Amino acid sequence: MFVFKLRPTEKTVNWLKQHKIDSRALEIALTLIFGEIYPKKKIKKKQLTIQVDMGSDGSTYYFGTDKILLCDKPYANNNSLKYKKITIFRHLLHEFRHWMQSQVLGIKASQLNYTDEDYLKNNKKYKHNKYEKDARKFEDKFVVKFMKYYSCFKTSGQ
Repeated sequence: MFVFKLRPTEKTVNWLKQHKIDSRALEIALTLIFGEIYPKKKIKKKQLTIQVDMGSDGSTYYFGTDKILLCDKPYANNNSLKYKKITIFRHLLHEFRHWMQSQVLGIKASQLNYTDEDYLKNNKKYKHNKYEKDARKFEDKFVVKFMKYYSCFKTSGQ
């Protein structure tokens, strides 16, 4: 079983505070979700870097790394704080699934078979890629449970 430790960058720490997101509760929620999918007796600590990518159109995971980049505004400005959190958590779960594809399942970046241009255009090659479909399915399947875990462990006011 992996126990996840998030290492947010300095800008990300401020961004999390602005969105009233407790990084410790995120760690626990990711650990519990991962443990349900890949239960193991041996415990191993795993550190993931979380970085907010200011001005980016989308969140990203670079295969072969332990770094997840989250876009700074994956929501509309007029959305409620609760909706903003759900959207941020969906992005985190999607990129976390890509991390699992890479680090646990051994998928290589070359197996994705789409380009940055395909991603930016959100075209068929990107949308129908089996690893992207898997990541979208993962976020849909686990976002509610993730929110419940997160809510159990967040500090008050977060």
